[in-house]
Amino acid sequence: FLRLGTWQLERLSERRAANALVLARLSEPTLDITGELLDPDEVDLRRAIVRGMYDYDQEMILRNRTWNGFPGVHVLTPLRITGSDTAILVDRGWIPYESASTTDRAQFRNAAGEVEVYGILRKSHVRRGMSPEDPAPSIAGPRVDAWHRVDLPKIRQQLSYPLLTVFLEEDTPPGAEPRQFPKPQPEIGLDEGSHMVYAIQWFAFAFIAVAGYLGVYVQRTNKKQRLDKQLHKS
Repeated sequence: FLRLGTWQLERLSERRAANALVLARLSEPTLDITGELLDPDEVDLRRAIVRGMYDYDQEMILRNRTWNGFPGVHVLTPLRITGSDTAILVDRGWIPYESASTTDRAQFRNAAGEVEVYGILRKSHVRRGMSPEDPAPSIAGPRVDAWHRVDLPKIRQQLSYPLLTVFLEEDTPPGAEPRQFPKPQPEIGLDEGSHMVYAIQWFAFAFIAVAGYLGVYVQRTNKKQRLDKQLHKS
C-alpha cells in the first residue's frame, strides 16, 4: 500500500512537470509558419500564426468530440501556405454532430481567399491501446472523410501536395471575439488528475492495515493473558 501511494505521488510529480513544460511552451514567442520543415518535438505546444488559403475540397472531420457534453466533431482542413507548395492541417474546431456531413458542414466555410490563422502546434496523434484503427487512404481513393485521430502520415497519403509533420489547433487570437462555429477548442489539459486522491487512499489503506493488525495483536495478547491467569488460578 505504501509503495502504491508513493507511486501515485511520483505520477503526480511527473504530471506537474509536464504541465510546467506546457505552460513554458505556450509562453514562448509566437512562431510564423512559412512552410519550412519543423521538428514536431521542438514546436509541439508552441503558439503559431500561418497565412494561406483553405482547401475545402480536402476537408475532413475528427470523430467523437464533445463541447459542454454535446456530441460533435472537429473540422480538419488543409491550409495551403502562402509562398510555399506545402500545406498545414488546421483543426478549425467543434461543430455539432448533426452538422457533420459533407453537405451540412459546407455552411462553416466562412473564410474565403487568403486568411491568417492563429493557434497551437501539435504533433501527430498516435494510436494507443485498443482504440479503433483508421484506414490507409491514397490519392487514387477511396478518400477517408472521418478520422478517429489526427494521423498525419496517413492523412498525407490522400493529398496531392506536401503536408507539414505538425498540425495547428486553431485558437481565438488575443482580443478577438470567439467564433460561433467551428468553435476553436484547443485540447490542452493542465489538470493534475486524481493522483493525490489515490495516494491518500493507498496511505489510508496502509494505516488501516497496520492499525487493524495492532488491534488484533493486542486483542489476542489480552486474551492469552486472561487464559494464562485462569490456568494459574486453577
